[in-house]
Amino acid sequence: MTLTPLRRRGTALAAALVSAALVLTACSGSPEKTSTDKTGAASETRSFKADNGTIEIPTAPQRIVALGSPQTYLALGAKPIAFGEKATELNLAWLPEEAAQVNDSVVEVGDEVDYEKVAGLDPDLIVVHEPEHALAGDSYNEERLQSIAPTVYIELKNDTWKTQVGRLAEVKDEHADLLSSTTFKVLQRWGGDFTPEAGTLNMEYPGSYCTSYAMDAGLDIIPEASANGDLDRELSIEQLSDTVADADVILYPLEADGSVKPEFAPVLKTNIWKSLPQVKDGRALGIRCNRTMTCASKVPTLKSLKEALATLPEAG
Repeated sequence: MTLTPLRRRGTALAAALVSAALVLTACSGSPEKTSTDKTGAASETRSFKADNGTIEIPTAPQRIVALGSPQTYLALGAKPIAFGEKATELNLAWLPEEAAQVNDSVVEVGDEVDYEKVAGLDPDLIVVHEPEHALAGDSYNEERLQSIAPTVYIELKNDTWKTQVGRLAEVKDEHADLLSSTTFKVLQRWGGDFTPEAGTLNMEYPGSYCTSYAMDAGLDIIPEASANGDLDRELSIEQLSDTVADADVILYPLEADGSVKPEFAPVLKTNIWKSLPQVKDGRALGIRCNRTMTCASKVPTLKSLKEALATLPEAG
C-alpha cells in the first residue's frame, strides 16, 4: 500500500491519519533511508509530508503517542500507547465496540501535555491531530515533542471528510428528484434547562455540525449561511413555528442508538412542536448526528440520513 502525501485532501487526509496512527503503510518502492534505533538495531524511515513540514518517521512505528481528538484515532482503528485524554462515554457510543478496549488500554498524558511522561513512554512516533488551532502552536510545544520522537501534525476540518465517503453519491442518486425540490431546516439543542413556556433551542446554519454532511449529500439547507459566521441561531420555543414555516422538512438530532438526543427530547413534547405542519405530515425526521470529523464516523450518519429520507411521503 502507499502512504499518500497529507496535503492532498479528501481520501488522502484520512489515509494519512490512519497511516500515521499505527496503521502506517509503506511508500511504493524501497525505504528512503535506514537508521539505527535506540537499541542499536537497524530501522527504516520515510519522509512524511505533514502539516508541520516533511518529517522523517519510522516505516512501521510500534509505540505511537496520539495527541488531539481521541475519538478520531479510535474511529480510524488506531491503537496507540497513549492519548492526551481518553475518549468519553458519549464519544465511545458512536464507535465500534473494540474502540472501548483500546481506549481503556492507553496511558493518558494530559490535555496540558506532560512532556516528561511522554518521554518516559519511549514513543517512536507522535501524532498530533487537532482542528486548525494546533497548527498555530497554542496547544503543544512542537520543539519539545520533536526532541522526544518524530512528530507529525495532521489537520482535519469539519468539511474535509466529505470526499472520503462514497455513501454521499448513494444519497444523491437514490433521492435525486426529492432533493431537487425540497428544502430542509436543521434544529438542535446544546443543553440547559427547558420548559414549554421558556425553553430555547437552536437552528443550525449551513456548515455547522449536522448541516455540513447533509448539504454534501445534496440537501438544500435553509436559510443561507450566517453573514457573521455563526454556526447556529438560538430561538425560543415561541419562535419555532415561524422559524420553520418556509422549510419542507425539519431535521432534528438523534443519539448513536437512534434515540432522540436528550437535550432535544423536551421539544418533542411541546404543543408547539406537535402542531407544526411538518410534524403532522411526517416531514420531521430524526437524524443521527455525530460531530466526530472522520470518514469512519460520518458513514453511520449518512446511513441514518438515507434511511430517514426514505420515510418521506414523496419518497415512497
